[in-house]
Amino acid sequence: MIARRYNYWRFLRSAVVQGWNQHFFLLINTSAHPAGWAVQAALLLANSPVVVGPATLVILWIWGRPSQRGGLLAVTGGMLIALGINQVLGMLYFEPRPFMIGLGHTLLPHPPDNSFPSDHATFVWALGIGLIATRATPRIGGVVSVYGLSVAWSRVFVGVHFPLDMLVSAAVGLVGGEFAAVVRPMVATWVLPPAERLYEGTLTLLHVPHALLPRRDSLPR
Repeated sequence: MIARRYNYWRFLRSAVVQGWNQHFFLLINTSAHPAGWAVQAALLLANSPVVVGPATLVILWIWGRPSQRGGLLAVTGGMLIALGINQVLGMLYFEPRPFMIGLGHTLLPHPPDNSFPSDHATFVWALGIGLIATRATPRIGGVVSVYGLSVAWSRVFVGVHFPLDMLVSAAVGLVGGEFAAVVRPMVATWVLPPAERLYEGTLTLLHVPHALLPRRDSLPR
């Protein structure tokens, strides 16, 4: 009797969550005949994190303040931790992508794998929240976090994720960002010095002009 009642409530809870999830998915997902500009914007945003995320870190490392480099390394670690958490969550819970259950419209070809949670959104939010939490560059972190909202919208709009995936991704991104803030002092002490020596030694070895890639001593503090 107790097991039957537990299964009933588990089924009811699952039905309510999935009903909410699918309802909001259909509100955000593209229509059968979307405007061309909306499709292009959504596709660009949906695929952009793999370029925007690394490019942001590289630009901040090369041309940003040297004092923020420890934070950048810590944020990178936080992003990797967040993606690792995603893998664990994906092993614990499988959610088919909308097109796998014939729901809505799909604009972006995607393998029929687990939808839960979104690696793209997690990647961006771990970066944005990490930049804020470590105080490496809070202003840019805020911009990146807002950009993460647009990425989340686009992944649902093109039909490869549910809203629930994005809510969980935001939570995981927060964990990754807070992890970066906790480990920043250790990273700045133990990881940053050899990383900077390797970076600047490589530039010197390759005779890269200072005007192209400035060295630590020539950057603003």
